[in-house]
Amino acid sequence: MIFEALSTAAMAGLAGYAYLRTKGMSSDTNKIQMIFKNAGWQGRGGETIRLQRKRKIESGTEYVYQLPLGFDRKKIEENLHILEDGLNVRSNVLDFELSNLKELKFDKTIVQQIQSSFKPKRKQKEIEIEFDGMLKIRVYNEKMPSEMMWNETLLNLGAWSVPIGKTRKEWIYHDFDKAKHLIISGSTGYGKSVILKLIVTTLLTQQPENVELTLIDLKGGSAFHRFKDCRQVRYFEREPDKAVEVLKQTQKEMNKSFVDVVDKGFEDVKEAGIKKRHFIVIDEAADLADNKKATEIITDIARRGRSAGYYLVFCTQYPTADVIPSQTKRNIISRLCYLVDTDIASRVVLDEGGASELPDIPGRGIYKCGPKRYILQSPIISNSKIKELITPYIVKKEGNDEQKERGQTTKNRKYTLVIEEDGLSD
Repeated sequence: MIFEALSTAAMAGLAGYAYLRTKGMSSDTNKIQMIFKNAGWQGRGGETIRLQRKRKIESGTEYVYQLPLGFDRKKIEENLHILEDGLNVRSNVLDFELSNLKELKFDKTIVQQIQSSFKPKRKQKEIEIEFDGMLKIRVYNEKMPSEMMWNETLLNLGAWSVPIGKTRKEWIYHDFDKAKHLIISGSTGYGKSVILKLIVTTLLTQQPENVELTLIDLKGGSAFHRFKDCRQVRYFEREPDKAVEVLKQTQKEMNKSFVDVVDKGFEDVKEAGIKKRHFIVIDEAADLADNKKATEIITDIARRGRSAGYYLVFCTQYPTADVIPSQTKRNIISRLCYLVDTDIASRVVLDEGGASELPDIPGRGIYKCGPKRYILQSPIISNSKIKELITPYIVKKEGNDEQKERGQTTKNRKYTLVIEEDGLSD
């Protein structure tokens, strides 16, 4: 009799709790609507953002909203932290999922079971947004993994695509034959050098016979030094003044390729059936910002390189309008940005905010390619794995140690490129 009474009381309590949840009490549904209101996110005539439906997804819930006409969804996309902060306000409300009922055993321990099923809300929620005509807000009860290790299943042999990172749902690849160039930015220690090494290693491994590389490492050579003796590396330089000469030589070769392709009536090397691709990878482009000749060549590569098969990877930890010229940006639709210190820096790279609000996690970034925008975690590739993958392509270059130390490289492994000062770097 006592057991039956306790069971009845317990079930009545659960029924009451379920009623409160269905009425929106202590629910994320109510909180999101309140955040919309408090943030002033509404139509021009005061129309509210209306919830159309919601559904359970893996590790969370998806809410689908109808936006008022004329509402700029970027207000939400760029201020995602307002949603996250609001949903993560600490509460003394206990959390109980009705699905927990399935696990209850109706015996004399029922009360203890129910008590242990109620747990304080302590999990940090994370938010993801997508727009496809409707605004989709995904609220996750578990954090995205903060570390992602690279593995060989990510290779796509014969392709020009490289893994940029993984969202909660899928791996995102940057395909250089579709979006020819890429801008990468972010504060020191948040993943730029790691992703650059991964990009170079992937290209070498997937297209060893067709890829050529110009590596300009203006951070002292720390990122690219391991690649300089690979036979696919046409030029390697780590001094700003000599880097200008390398860019000039690369531009000459690009011009020849451009003429060869266009004069034969083709739009680009892909249409022409040319397999070779040349990548100009610049780490710390800010060191070239004051050199007019260098910026002119970089802009020219961004503008005409796509047809000639010359692709630019432009990387800097100082994203300002001076470092990333507007003409260069306009020709590069793909950007990858890790954590930056200001909203202005985020807008310089992405043309929108958001990167300054990323969590303090190395490798967590925002990747934009045209209208598509992803929050992802970039993979880590170890230096030992890089060495293993590129060792088959390392050759002994001609020229003495002094020449190699100054960054002078061989051209086609036959002739040494001699760099002469002509005052153009001033």
